[in-house]
Amino acid sequence: MKNDSSNENIAKDNYATSDILRDGRTLHIRSIRADDKQLLQESWQALSKQSQYFRFFTPKDELTEGDLVYFTEIDLVNHVGLGASIFSDDAEVPVGVGRYISSDVGSNASAEIAFVVGERYQGLGIATILLRHLVLIARAQAITEFTALVLPENTRMQSVLRKSGLPMKQDINSAGVMEITLSLT
Repeated sequence: MKNDSSNENIAKDNYATSDILRDGRTLHIRSIRADDKQLLQESWQALSKQSQYFRFFTPKDELTEGDLVYFTEIDLVNHVGLGASIFSDDAEVPVGVGRYISSDVGSNASAEIAFVVGERYQGLGIATILLRHLVLIARAQAITEFTALVLPENTRMQSVLRKSGLPMKQDINSAGVMEITLSLT
């Protein structure tokens, strides 16, 4: 897989790069911007109920105005969001989002990660690619681990994290949710 990002790119406020999917198409990756609210809402509404549930652990038909502000007005330091898209019939089609949120960037900082990929595009390596780019950005911000809360039935996300090549620990919390930790050091 191609990866044309660099440390210089990571330091910029507008992360943008591309990568190659398993099927040979080019995946465009860029930081989420405040003007992505409508795009994010439309993408959310196109997801299956199961994908929505896997992301929030509760039914959620649409993102609230507060959700949209939170998910698009980010600082690219403590809250990094990357959108992924492909071109189809000369139109840009959003296919996935990956993000991390840290309350404290710096020495031994931890960040929670989350992903969502549209059903038509699952199995192409999009979450894996987004994870790789988030790792690059996080390491440049001195983040040393990612944590993920994953439902036990979300086997695809478990597989993405397990196959990342990063040292991994997992536990089941009292609510029955898997808590997965990936070491970035």
